[in-house]
Amino acid sequence: MRRLIPTAFLALLLLAGVQQVQAQVDITGTWEISWENPRGATTTTFTFAQEDNAFTGTAQMMMGGRPGGGGGGEAREVEITDGKIDGNRITFSMAMGMGERSMTFTFTGTVTGDTMEGTMATGRGENPFTGKRKEG
Repeated sequence: MRRLIPTAFLALLLLAGVQQVQAQVDITGTWEISWENPRGATTTTFTFAQEDNAFTGTAQMMMGGRPGGGGGGEAREVEITDGKIDGNRITFSMAMGMGERSMTFTFTGTVTGDTMEGTMATGRGENPFTGKRKEG
């Protein structure tokens, strides 16, 4: 009986570890992420590459143009940094230089299947964001 208790306890620990691994999401791929800003709605293409509980990637940010989008803007690739995953929760940052100024965007959210939602924060405040994985 004494051997049965440690064996059962070990089995429970292993089972708990398997369930935790299964709960972690995989965000590898291309995503369309949207948020509101003072110039209107913004939708940006993000590409993520995940390894274990960390990820890297890039965002194709439109620069310039008219308020509300369109007209004269050009895409600029911005590197994703500090990408972390804990279960279905994600956090990552990206910094954009604009002339002599720069701004850091910090995203915190949750992923469910092929969708994500959360908050994007800058030095100017926070905005909600939503995202959807692109097929393909």
